Amino acid sequence: MSRNKVLLWGIASFFAWHLLAASLRGAQTGQAVKLKPAANAPAPPGITKIKHVIWIIQENHSFDNYFGTYPGADGIPPATCLPKMPGSRACVVPFHMPEAGPPCDLAHEWEIAHAAYDHGTMDGFVWAEGSSYTMGYYDQRDIPNYWQYAKYFTLCDHFFSSLNGPSLPNHVYTVAAQSGGLIVNASTVRELKKALDDDDGFSFPSLVTRLSGANISWKYYVETNPHAPTVVLSPSGHRISNPVPNKFYLWNPLPGFKDIRDNPSRMAHLVPQDEFYGDLKSGALPQVSWLVPDFDDSEHPPANIQRGMWYVTSLMNAVMQSKYWDNSVIFLSWDDYGGFYDHAAPPQKDAFGFGPRVPTLVISPYARPGYIDPDIYEFSSILKFIETRWRLPHLTARDDHASAMLHAFDFNQKPLVPDVIPVPALSSPTAGKYRYCSYPSSVPIAGVSQ
Repeated sequence: MSRNKVLLWGIASFFAWHLLAASLRGAQTGQAVKLKPAANAPAPPGITKIKHVIWIIQENHSFDNYFGTYPGADGIPPATCLPKMPGSRACVVPFHMPEAGPPCDLAHEWEIAHAAYDHGTMDGFVWAEGSSYTMGYYDQRDIPNYWQYAKYFTLCDHFFSSLNGPSLPNHVYTVAAQSGGLIVNASTVRELKKALDDDDGFSFPSLVTRLSGANISWKYYVETNPHAPTVVLSPSGHRISNPVPNKFYLWNPLPGFKDIRDNPSRMAHLVPQDEFYGDLKSGALPQVSWLVPDFDDSEHPPANIQRGMWYVTSLMNAVMQSKYWDNSVIFLSWDDYGGFYDHAAPPQKDAFGFGPRVPTLVISPYARPGYIDPDIYEFSSILKFIETRWRLPHLTARDDHASAMLHAFDFNQKPLVPDVIPVPALSSPTAGKYRYCSYPSSVPIAGVSQ
């Protein structure tokens, strides 16, 4: 395929997707769309054994990048080799990631993600990302704790990101089962309002609205680090720097919702992550929790993935060693594919998604031990589990038709014991700044500046 043809393909694809997005935007704000209902059985009585849902959301890895070589999972197919350029015979095979990992971010904005998707062939990653690092994978040598959790609890190998694009829209799905049509990142509420052309920002309901209305306790825990470096996430100035719990940013979309931002009692539920440990000890853990990391602990390139793994392990241990283990489920997931290759073509449920698979683990006394769950899930599925557990109405067509992930559980089994993994002393926080860099695409892609 010539460069001119690639450019024309990109332009056509770009406008096709945006026209489709515009036509279905109403679907993302609650109007009906043609989605096949999930084949969920009635909620089992045992689901009430779960009294606390804890959702840890890490950053930027695909399923194949973390579990592509995990025994028994739907991982990297044999003989995989992706072309360096469209139509090229020269190709890149999957390889074990070097210890340092990618020194720069792999692009994963909307246009890049769709070029990598390449109409479902999933063969455009190398030339769309502009780097062979997209084909690198980690395994038990690099992330042993995650593989151990998969061995003892449940690994979902068909859990997809909700939107085929970047962080912020996917994080909005984790609280609202939609992004309101947003397909880009925004650093401030002002940028958000401009992107949505809506003076309210997010003007649609979120799950916390449902929880508050039903008197179900919740908190959104944001890891704060007074020594964290300034992190520039894009040349246009998207930042995560010393996140403040009640400030809107890429991984904390809740202040973007008008009915939260203008409601002091709801804003009070956005708290520093240190409170999570205190709430476990004091008996004040809410019924529903979200936990998002600071950049150092996020696993977002170029942050150290082992540091992020030990951060997550510390959270896991705290729950497992508390009185809450017996009646909790911890969902551990990653917010988007981060530019890393995944071979499984995501089902296209509407104009916005699904995006590529992301790793997801279900950790609970009632998770099926050593089970690889093949059912199709996305972030709205975790919201559906919460809605099913507490009999809440759905938010959009997405969570209405999502599977509630009940196949990942056996509420009649003998409860699993905690799997506490001792945490070593971590190094001091990184000094200085992370200088942003990313790899330009190997071919021109419409909507992406080179």
